[in-house]
Amino acid sequence: MDPLSAWPLRSLAWRAGRKLYQYARREGPNHPARNGEYWLLDAIVRRAAGRSLTLLDVGANVGDWTAHALASLSRHARQGTVHTLEPAPGAHAHLARRFAGEPRVLVRGAALSDRRGTAPLYVVGELAGTNSLVDQGIGSPVSVAVTRVDDYLTGHTIERVTFLKSDTEGLDLAVLRGGLAALDAGRIDAWQFEYNARWIQARAFLRDVFDLVATRPYVLGKLFGNGVELFDAWHPELERYFETNFVLLRKGTPLERLGRHSQFNRSNVPVRARRG
Repeated sequence: MDPLSAWPLRSLAWRAGRKLYQYARREGPNHPARNGEYWLLDAIVRRAAGRSLTLLDVGANVGDWTAHALASLSRHARQGTVHTLEPAPGAHAHLARRFAGEPRVLVRGAALSDRRGTAPLYVVGELAGTNSLVDQGIGSPVSVAVTRVDDYLTGHTIERVTFLKSDTEGLDLAVLRGGLAALDAGRIDAWQFEYNARWIQARAFLRDVFDLVATRPYVLGKLFGNGVELFDAWHPELERYFETNFVLLRKGTPLERLGRHSQFNRSNVPVRARRG
């Protein structure tokens, strides 16, 4: 008899195996204080060049990342502006109230994608973190304004972005494609985007991002609690759709040194890459 034919034992093996696998992959709880998001934000604010930093919080929801960015700017005595973009009407109104009177924050009620115009936003809840332009079979559609990163930067006369954080519930590849001109010119120093199972509904692959940056001055890495694991090439082991974040770091900048280069060996395990 197959011992795993007993459902309780199979469930235990499945859960234990998944937890062990995700531990090896450095994929823990999806909380910005533990998954590396706040660590990366603080590291970039501390190390970035320039007198005044420009940060974009794309898919800001209730504004916790923006609030942490403001605290980090103050803590490191840096000047800066945070452009906080959130298309959901309820969340946008919440952000406007939360950051009223804060001159370092510009709250915008628009979604970013790879085109301009309007699109249905599927609203799950007024302040839900899962509202998305990707139809996941849940939520009620509300028409919202849509623009591209390139158009937003042009419209606001932004020459350089220190850090762009994108959390758009499955639409992040389209947001990246909307910023190709800025990426071509190396105008964005670092770009963090969320990667999870919602990419499946969007018919998107992490491999698409590797292809997108192959001819551009960036290296792609996976964010974990206190570091970034950089990969020069896509590998099937990366395409697992577990909840995590990836980061583009502009080559030749101090920020690239935040990451460590890895490569997959013959056993499909990431090991430190030999450089030079």
